[in-house]
Amino acid sequence: MQKLLVAAMVLLVSSAMNAERLVRIPAVTDSDFISVQSMGYDITAGSRDEGFVDVCIADRYVEETLQRYPDARLLPLEWSTLVSTDNTEMGYYYGPNENNVFWATLAESSDLVDTPVSYGTSFEGRDLYYVRISNAGAGAPAILFTALTHAREAGSNAVLIDFASWLSAEYGSDTMATFILDNSQVYFVPMINVDGYYYNLPSGANNHRKNMNFSDPVASSGIDLNRNFTYMWGYDNIGSSPDPYSETYRGHQAASEVETQALISFMQSINPIGGFHYHTYGGYLLYPYSYNNTPTPHQSTFQNWAVELTSQNNYQYGRCGEILYNANGDAIDWSYGENGYLFYTPEVDDNGFWGSQNDSTLLATNNLECRFMNKRLCMFLLNYTGISQESSEGTEESGLYVSLSENPVSSVLSYEITGAGNVTVSILDVSGRTIAYPSDGTWAVPRNIPDGVYLIRAETASSSVTERFTVLR
Repeated sequence: MQKLLVAAMVLLVSSAMNAERLVRIPAVTDSDFISVQSMGYDITAGSRDEGFVDVCIADRYVEETLQRYPDARLLPLEWSTLVSTDNTEMGYYYGPNENNVFWATLAESSDLVDTPVSYGTSFEGRDLYYVRISNAGAGAPAILFTALTHAREAGSNAVLIDFASWLSAEYGSDTMATFILDNSQVYFVPMINVDGYYYNLPSGANNHRKNMNFSDPVASSGIDLNRNFTYMWGYDNIGSSPDPYSETYRGHQAASEVETQALISFMQSINPIGGFHYHTYGGYLLYPYSYNNTPTPHQSTFQNWAVELTSQNNYQYGRCGEILYNANGDAIDWSYGENGYLFYTPEVDDNGFWGSQNDSTLLATNNLECRFMNKRLCMFLLNYTGISQESSEGTEESGLYVSLSENPVSSVLSYEITGAGNVTVSILDVSGRTIAYPSDGTWAVPRNIPDGVYLIRAETASSSVTERFTVLR
């Protein structure tokens, strides 16, 4: 039975831990990245294009690291340390208790938003919850957004709060928000690693990444939940670590952690088309495969969508191994590799883990950049699943009705024009090149065209309508 959550304001004070700092190390070649990774550093961000890698290290090792890498530099303290100066839990970020209040209040204020529902229990016994926002029926396709797989990545949670607020506030006035909620069920999991997020409250660890399982069944500093999923778990000791005290420790077995088990069960219960597993920081949009940096069968779709998704924020896009490093047992590989869900990992372009804690302008900018990606992804996913759409421009007679068959788009794309007048229908690729004129009303997708995003355009003498769809096999 699903268990409804009641928002609670329970304060938790964690024991003080050694302070940690972010250090930026020059890294240009693949061997530079491999060298830093082989040293066992906690790599937090990096870019081959920009020639750097950031590592998070304890204060007592800073001097040693700066001596090893003379060109390295220490990043600002507030990038790595939570130094909230007001009465909030985490500055401009929403802390764990503030999250509970926000999501419960959002549900109370809008009929579109369901009361938070528990989908499991964390290692320390806290509720793991999701929130659903929709005006569609129970059979509508699901889209999922998650955050805080890693406890120190508060900016990921901020993006979910922003998008949920926008959807509920703009429904009925913004056509895109209305279309998304009328045709899908949008799910939010705001705190996957809720125990670790509490642990990072002021006077706590601040930079704790992993969950809070320090002892079961082996002593450790926690398990990296984004190395604990079952698909290609433990593929090698580069993309994850067997060392219980490594920041990428994968656990003693696949899906060993209750947080991982609960998310797997929840996702398979809603069977999402796709979504975003949000992280911070760096300004990247990553897609599978992460475990060995090889293309998936739907590489062209992932890449074509990524081009569009990053067209405003200019995030780097690609596989994790192309931009950062290989990672096995992660959420996007499991989502796609075991289930066929189309998931990306956005790394929000924040200044470190706590870079926006006292900078509301930067936080708002990050949220707005990600909101564009969120809206666009929802539209891509809904076009791909074949949701019927109605749109028009110009005169009343130019109404266009587009219906796409579900994945794979294998045979027919149909259309209907109401009213008098001649209409020309064309199929185009994303470059604008016309590849077909389905004049008889149907179009069989040729086997010789690649997967990816395509356009259907209907034109009359007075108006035209263009819609996107995706071919997946």
